[in-house]
Amino acid sequence: MNGLTKEMSESLYIDDSGTIKLDDSELIMKWGFDALFSNLGYRLIEVDTQNTMLMSVPHGKEGSIFNGISLSIPMYFSRVEGSNTSIYRVKVELADKSYYFDAVRSDLLIELANEAVEPTIVDVATTVILMTFIIFLSVSVIAIKLIVKPSSHLTKQIQHIKPEDLHKRIDVENVPNELLPIANAMNDALSRVEESFEQQKRFIADAAHELRTPLTILLNRLELKIPPSPTKSELFDDAHFISRIVEQLLDLSRAQNTSSQHHISIKLSDVVKNVCSHIAPMVIDKNQALELIGENDLSRVNVDEGELTVIVKNLLENAIKHIPEGGRIKTTVSNNSIIVEDSGYGIPKEFHRQIFERFWRENQSNRNGSGLGLAITKELISHYNATITVNNNSSLGGAKFTVEFYK
Repeated sequence: MNGLTKEMSESLYIDDSGTIKLDDSELIMKWGFDALFSNLGYRLIEVDTQNTMLMSVPHGKEGSIFNGISLSIPMYFSRVEGSNTSIYRVKVELADKSYYFDAVRSDLLIELANEAVEPTIVDVATTVILMTFIIFLSVSVIAIKLIVKPSSHLTKQIQHIKPEDLHKRIDVENVPNELLPIANAMNDALSRVEESFEQQKRFIADAAHELRTPLTILLNRLELKIPPSPTKSELFDDAHFISRIVEQLLDLSRAQNTSSQHHISIKLSDVVKNVCSHIAPMVIDKNQALELIGENDLSRVNVDEGELTVIVKNLLENAIKHIPEGGRIKTTVSNNSIIVEDSGYGIPKEFHRQIFERFWRENQSNRNGSGLGLAITKELISHYNATITVNNNSSLGGAKFTVEFYK
């Protein structure tokens, strides 16, 4: 009531005819004074004459809330004795005269608001808040989906780019503007990585080619111009070891160059038989036994014959190197698969992934192999819809390598 009374008293003015009026054009409660005159009202009283200058309803109107209320009441808030009526009085100055402005309210309005209006307002507010929350939640879900969907599509594109697919790029045609800088930056990074990788491949190939000729000359000189001796034998073994690494680097370079591939449909058994015949002398030198089993001699795959030959040769040479003299090797040609088993000591499970890394050897001081054979094999197999797995479930007690081609 304090705020309402002060607001109304400040809206009083004197018009051109000298009449005091209330500017109620912006008064929110105007309808209340007109419709609820028995519960709400205001009046303006001249202090000196105690004359009523202005009232919300005509003086003496039946049912008016001012009926029976004295003109002499205290300043500010007070209650009418024996009723539920509250009054608030302030003093105002207009044209050098003093006036009292009274605002009167029935407390029944408060009870009505508490019992009827307030619950309705609370129910409406609760409904509005609930509907607003549902709309907000729905819009949020839709917005998140609209944001996440292109992000997921971009993520899938990135995941499909493997180390052997560095030539691929992210399709930016349908990428939203918010993610376009990330996609472009990723494509630029792939271009730089591809360029560096190509430089590395060219360096390996060039270095291997440059080393090949002097190593051949060195081996010829050692064999022809140096008389037999323990030193010559050691030098000869060292030169052969280096020459083998150079040859494997050349094999790795060729394995990384897929442009020279020539895919044809060939029988797995024919390639495996040829490789077994080629390495038979190595098996005989170590007093080992090599067994070839053809469970499906008609199994055919669409591959490059040279690459398949290198795959089989590397697996068999790896078995020959890592089993003792008198050991056994079994090669099985099954339906679209090649299995190579040995009677060695097997490969610890923690090394099953590392053995396919370049230059990795369990014992780095061991000169038995360069650590490139299985890396080259893995690289060649990646050219096809094929897999290579290793475990120690061999029927001979050692390692078991399985290469499987899928149609």
